[in-house]
Amino acid sequence: MAIVHKPGRTREVTFGVRMDLLFPAGHHDAKLVLLSVSVLGEFLQGGLMFGWPSLSGMLKQLGNFNADCPPDGITCESQESSLALLWTLGIFTLNCGPVLMGFILDYIGPKLTGILGVVLNMAGLVLFGVSSSSGVNAFIPAAILLGLGNITFHLAQFHISALFPRSRGLVASIFVAGFTGCGIIMYLLTLVFESTGASRASYRTIMLCYAGICSLWIPLLAWMMPSHSFRVGMVYLVRRDWTFDVRMRSEFARQYRRATSLQDFVASSLHQLHGGPGFRQSTTLHMQLADTDHERLDAAAQLPQDIAWGPLVFEARRFVELRKKTFSEQFWSTEALGMGVFYTLNVFIMQFYLGTTRLQLEKKGDDGQYTDFANIIVAFACLGIPTIGWLLDKKGYGTTLGTINGLNVLSSILQAVPNLQIQVLTLLTWMISRFFMYSSYFAIFGNLFGFTNFGKLVAADNIFNSLFGLLQFPLANLGLRVGYMWINISQAVVLLPLFLFAYHMYHWENSDLVPIRPMEGEELEFRVY
Repeated sequence: MAIVHKPGRTREVTFGVRMDLLFPAGHHDAKLVLLSVSVLGEFLQGGLMFGWPSLSGMLKQLGNFNADCPPDGITCESQESSLALLWTLGIFTLNCGPVLMGFILDYIGPKLTGILGVVLNMAGLVLFGVSSSSGVNAFIPAAILLGLGNITFHLAQFHISALFPRSRGLVASIFVAGFTGCGIIMYLLTLVFESTGASRASYRTIMLCYAGICSLWIPLLAWMMPSHSFRVGMVYLVRRDWTFDVRMRSEFARQYRRATSLQDFVASSLHQLHGGPGFRQSTTLHMQLADTDHERLDAAAQLPQDIAWGPLVFEARRFVELRKKTFSEQFWSTEALGMGVFYTLNVFIMQFYLGTTRLQLEKKGDDGQYTDFANIIVAFACLGIPTIGWLLDKKGYGTTLGTINGLNVLSSILQAVPNLQIQVLTLLTWMISRFFMYSSYFAIFGNLFGFTNFGKLVAADNIFNSLFGLLQFPLANLGLRVGYMWINISQAVVLLPLFLFAYHMYHWENSDLVPIRPMEGEELEFRVY
C-alpha cells in the first residue's frame, strides 16, 4: 500500500485495489460506439457556421448583394457589409443559444434536443440553398437557424463525457475538436461547388444534399441517444438485439465506501510533512509512522476486500468556499466577473478574425490560397488535445488562462503585420488559442463554481457575450473603410490587462490548500504498489 502525491491544480492521494465491471451475458459496453457517432456528428454539423469564410465566398461568387457594386471587381463595401451582418447574426445565435437550449436540454433530454439541433441545421442549410438576394431572400433566418442548430446539437453531446469519469476533460476536448473543426466542411463543399461549374443550380443541389446527410443523425440519435442525460456512475450497454440500456455502475462492481478517518489522517500528515499548503512538487512519500500510526493502518488492512479507498484532493480554500455560495454571491464574485470579462473579450476577438479572415487576407494580397489554408487548418485543432488536457489537469487555471490570452495577443499582433507569408503563423496561433478557449470554458466554469448554479452562471455569461458580440458588425464595417491593422493592434492592447487576472488565479489556486473529497459516484483511480 502506498501513498502517491500527484502534481497539478489539485492534489490526490489514492489507496486500494482496482475494481472491474462484470456485465450480464449478452451485454457489452457501448460507450465508445456512442462517442464515435457523436463526435462524427459534431464534425459534420456541430459547427458549420465556423465555415463562414468558405460559405460567404460561395455567396459572393453567385453575385449576392452586388447590386450596388462597381464592375471593376474591387472589394465592394455594401456587399461585404451585408455578408458581415449575416455572420454577426449567425454567431450571435450560436453564442446565445445555450441560454435557451440549456433549459430545453434539461426539459426534453439529449435525444430530442440533439434531433432538434439536426432539424435546425437542415432548415438553415435549405434556406441558404434556395435563397438569393435578388429573389427569395431568406439569408437572415438561414444564418440564425444554422447558428442555433449548431450550438443545440453541440450541447446535446456533452453529457456523454460522464461515461468517462477519469477522462471527462479529454472527452470534452474531443467534442470541441469536432465542433471547431467542422468549419472545414464548408471548404469541402466549396471545392465541389467550383468543380461543378459554380452555378446557382449546383450550389442549391450541394446545400440540399448536405442537409440530407445531416438528416441521417435523426434516426441515429433516436436509436442510440438516451432520453435522459448521463450522470457519473452510469454505464451504457448494448444488448444482443442491438438495443441499448443505461445502468448504474454500482450494479456491476463491488461496493465502494470511504474510510474517512484514515484519509483525514493522511491529509494532516501530508500537510505537516511539507510545511503548509503551498507544496506542489510530485513525489512518492515514504512515511516513518509511529507505533500508533501503524496500528491504524493495520486495523484498516483488516477491512473486507470489497472496500476501496477513495482519493483525497487538495484545493484552494477560496475555491472550495466559492462553490458553497449562493448564485448572487457567485455571480458578483471576483472570479465570476473576471472569467466573464476574460472569455467575452477573447471569444470576441477570435470570432472577429474568423468572420473577417477572407477580407484581411485579401488586403494583404491573398489570391485565395491562404484563405483555403485557414479553412483547412481548423480541422487539425485536435492535435492540441493532449496539450490543453495537460494544462487543465496539471498546471491549473492561472497557467491555462495565461496561455490562452498570450496566444490570442500574439495572434492579434501577427494579424497586424502586412506581410502575407507571416499569416501562416497567424492562422496557426489563432487556431490553437481558439481551440484552447472552447475546450477550457465549460471545464473551468464547472470546476470553479460547481454545478448548483452552473447553468445560470453560464447563461448569464453567454447573454453578455452574445450582446457584446453584436459589435462585430460595426467593427467589420470600420475595417472595410479604414483597414484592419489598427483594429488588430487595439485588440492586442485590450487583452494585456487580462494577464493580471490570470496571475491572480494562479496565486489563489496555490494558496491555503485544504483537503476535499470528490463527488459521490465518481469513478476513482485505484493503484497497487
